[in-house]
Amino acid sequence: MSTMLTRRTALTAALASAASVSLLAACSDDGGSASSDGKMKVIIISKSYQNQFYQAAFKGAQDAADELGVDLETNGPDAESNVSQQVEQLASAVNQRPAAIALAACQPDAVQDALVNAKNQDIPVIGFDSGVPDDASGAVLATATTDNEAAGGNVATNLAANADLQSALASASADSPAVIGVLAQDSTSGSIVQRVDGFTAALVTELEKLDGLAGAVDVSGQQRWTTPSSNPAKVKIVVTVPPTTSQADIQSAATSILSTDGLVALFAANQDAVNGVISATADASQLDRDSGRYKDLLVVGFDAGTSQKDAVRSGAFLGSVTQDPYQMGYQAVTLAVQAANGESVGDVDTGSHWYDSSNVDDEDISVLLYD
Repeated sequence: MSTMLTRRTALTAALASAASVSLLAACSDDGGSASSDGKMKVIIISKSYQNQFYQAAFKGAQDAADELGVDLETNGPDAESNVSQQVEQLASAVNQRPAAIALAACQPDAVQDALVNAKNQDIPVIGFDSGVPDDASGAVLATATTDNEAAGGNVATNLAANADLQSALASASADSPAVIGVLAQDSTSGSIVQRVDGFTAALVTELEKLDGLAGAVDVSGQQRWTTPSSNPAKVKIVVTVPPTTSQADIQSAATSILSTDGLVALFAANQDAVNGVISATADASQLDRDSGRYKDLLVVGFDAGTSQKDAVRSGAFLGSVTQDPYQMGYQAVTLAVQAANGESVGDVDTGSHWYDSSNVDDEDISVLLYD
């Protein structure tokens, strides 16, 4: 994984001296921050231990721990819904008095007591993935997570660069505008809102660079996402939010979008939205590029999952963007070591990656594509 190795090598060089300092600190006589071999100890707790997404995060975390010379303990409940199990695991971790803890909280308010205890014992906590939103304990010093706005922009940039899309837009006019649909699971979830924000803003910017489209792209469909064009619109980006987040309502919203006149492309902003599109197109068979009912429609998604990977692999989807769980784990441990050494830390964007039929099975991408 060449890009990952490059980032890890650079970080290792920058943190080598800090790691040596950490080892000395770990051997202090307080007895709590070192493992049995005298190394600094970091504990990382996921939302669901066996989930493939978090297994990729653990791999990144272990690589960082190996490079920085610290001992790593991985943990997590048997399911994301098992909040009480994670609370017990976090309490146990705090009682071990490690040098630092990394945490993706199943239910942020449920872990506050344990986090207060960590704060009182000067154990720094680093969030990863969704982290601990609205933490009130003061224990969580930084979070390694996806910049969802940038990731949404990543989808838009790849869609706008597609030659088939550009060809379809070339014949659009104010009298017969082209439509690009957006299916957002809801308009309240922070990650979904940020992805749609990033997608719509970047897509307007990119499309208005094309011949004849300057000032002729508007955004509509939802109050939050309404940006009139300065000239009569030739391209309309229309955002649809279903009435509830039930799969039935999401699928119904996808079906409604598919019936839109002039529809040339569709963005599904998360895994549930993707599943809604796949269900609405007969398991994506209607998106078949040769004979499908919507063979000319360019569909792009977000996240991964078996059905989405299959749709990308077959070409039914133009492509999707995945988060980077490997870097979430890697950066979480890196931040944990820095915090344990008393260094100032801040949130880190762990990036996103575009994948399509040409690279979906490449080693450096497939490790990030969770089911």
